[in-house]
Amino acid sequence: MDDMDVTLLQEVVNALSRDVERPVVLEDEDQQPIVHSPHYGQTDRMRRDTIMHKSTSKETVEYFRRYDLASRTEPFVVPGNERGVLPRLCVPLRYDEKLLGYVWVLLPDEEMSDDHRRAVERVREPLAETLWLDRLSRLREGRIVEDLLNDDHDRRLRGLVAVEAKHAFDAPARTMVLVAVGPGWAVRAARRAFVMQRWVADPASQLRLVDVDEGVAVVAHIASGRDAADGVLAGGLDLDALERSMGQINRVTDGLPVMLGVGPSVASPGALPRSHRRARQAATVALRIGPSKGFVSTWEGLGVYRLLVQLPRDALADGVDPRLVGLIQDVPEVAATLEVYLDGGGAVAAAADTLHIHRTTLYYRLEKVTEAGFDLHSGTDRMTIQVGFAALRLLGRWPA
Repeated sequence: MDDMDVTLLQEVVNALSRDVERPVVLEDEDQQPIVHSPHYGQTDRMRRDTIMHKSTSKETVEYFRRYDLASRTEPFVVPGNERGVLPRLCVPLRYDEKLLGYVWVLLPDEEMSDDHRRAVERVREPLAETLWLDRLSRLREGRIVEDLLNDDHDRRLRGLVAVEAKHAFDAPARTMVLVAVGPGWAVRAARRAFVMQRWVADPASQLRLVDVDEGVAVVAHIASGRDAADGVLAGGLDLDALERSMGQINRVTDGLPVMLGVGPSVASPGALPRSHRRARQAATVALRIGPSKGFVSTWEGLGVYRLLVQLPRDALADGVDPRLVGLIQDVPEVAATLEVYLDGGGAVAAAADTLHIHRTTLYYRLEKVTEAGFDLHSGTDRMTIQVGFAALRLLGRWPA
């Protein structure tokens, strides 16, 4: 949602809260929060948790399911309970009969005067209209992204013409693609949360597309002199900010992961299909092996997986040295020891400490590696083993 729309919604919600002298929350059709008023008088934990986590928990959604919110057309009161949940007025927001969201007004005393009810009624139409216009805007935005990434020349040209009108994408700005995928993407609230995130500091510098398979954000940015060691990608995006955004999305996925792949920065929107492919591959690697940390996987940080993820699965499997496959099948504890030893640069003491084993045991297991036909003094053999482990991880066959 554009900043202007959020600001308008925030002003309306704050004004309504003052008029009715009660806390107010505006949610979308999936019961995910859009804006909320400051606390005003008595509140409850359900409201506090939603505001603190910037998402409505699965338990809260389930709690209200019994009231069949999606079929409601008129305001109604949801009663409180003995567990401290306060009564609240639910006001469905519809435009052209389409459900767009809800206004929630806490009612600690279960009463609301006629003046207060009229104040609520006055905001229904402007709030619904703003949400409807935002939905139309997102549809137009999504079509631009589809065109930019399309293989058809005419559609690609149409996308480039559309993006030229957005001066945030002009040189010297560079562009890149972010892709969100994973089992949790099937959860509608996750897709809505993706749209609500700000992927770059300036909302005019992003275009978003949400479909059933993935979420795509095309972002423009000015290259930074800082690097990933400072928490900033070479392209200029803040990795910590991306992690926070993905954390918000993963809070509403019922434990199913959604990973964000970050493609390489490109000089012009015409090269975005390549960034899109790389972003999807980065996300694929994260889903198969798990990211090094958090929910964000960058193309520039994939290392050897940049090569491996581009191979067909059959070719990937055929390329693993059979001696390594034999070790994993016959003596998996030796294979696990070997990987730790090589990842630590061949430092015996560090490997023994990591594995919590005596050095004598470590030497015994490494001797088994030699018996399998590997020479650990050979750089070629060490590379063969480490690339083999990476390939098997990508195939889901390691750890065994």
